[in-house]
Amino acid sequence: MPLASLPRPSVIVEEVQNLPAYGFEGYNRHDTGGQLAITLAGRGRLRIGEQHYDLTPSMAFLHNHRDHNIGYYYPADGNETWRFLWIAFAGSVEAIISDLNRRYGYIYHLPLAGMIVKKLAAYHNFRDLLQVRAPLAGAKLVMDILTGLGDTFERELIKTPQSMLVSKVQQYVIENISSELTVGLIADNFKVSREHLTRVFRMQTGMTPHSYITQRRMLLASELLLQTRLSCKEISDRVGYSDLSVFSRAFKAALKMSPSAIRESGIRPNIP
Repeated sequence: MPLASLPRPSVIVEEVQNLPAYGFEGYNRHDTGGQLAITLAGRGRLRIGEQHYDLTPSMAFLHNHRDHNIGYYYPADGNETWRFLWIAFAGSVEAIISDLNRRYGYIYHLPLAGMIVKKLAAYHNFRDLLQVRAPLAGAKLVMDILTGLGDTFERELIKTPQSMLVSKVQQYVIENISSELTVGLIADNFKVSREHLTRVFRMQTGMTPHSYITQRRMLLASELLLQTRLSCKEISDRVGYSDLSVFSRAFKAALKMSPSAIRESGIRPNIP
């Protein structure tokens, strides 16, 4: 009997596909839970929003089944079999996966000889049989895999030029939060195109640079509202809005409450 408060693995399968008709779209799915898929051989394709990415050996993606932002499929120009290993997660796992997508993005690079692939390969023939595992053991398997993804990504952050760019942009936003910040200006500062910055930033973090700027501004504004007696106009200036009405509209759009309502409530808002 599964414990509802715990995540659990439900299916682990090694699959092969070579038909152009094969594919899944998040907006067509109604099943709860999520999935991690790792390409072992060949090539698949992943859609993240309007961008499409090749899935070659050692590339993995993590997502909630019902995430409308995601679709995956066998490429129309494919000329080799796509072989991939996947695990479906059930139970209370969707919030965890959403947090990982926001922090690390959807795509991961997992060594085929690494811990996660070996762990999954040991179970891949047990379709629909993993539910018999003890609840705590099943939850541990899920969390071992998800924390392993985070560890892998943190190591990758140190290595790649793309990751270094994203890290520098994030630091730049934090240090210049009270200044004019647009994606175009930031891209010019780092001598890359706006399109390249947006693509790399979304791939690494799961959000656009514009969304990240807004998130950091709203986080700081909320803290200032709750921790200081600064006026809304002073806070507006400190988080980069010269026009109080524009700040108020952006704040309410992001948090569904006005700045004054947040201050009166005394409760720190949940900012995605």
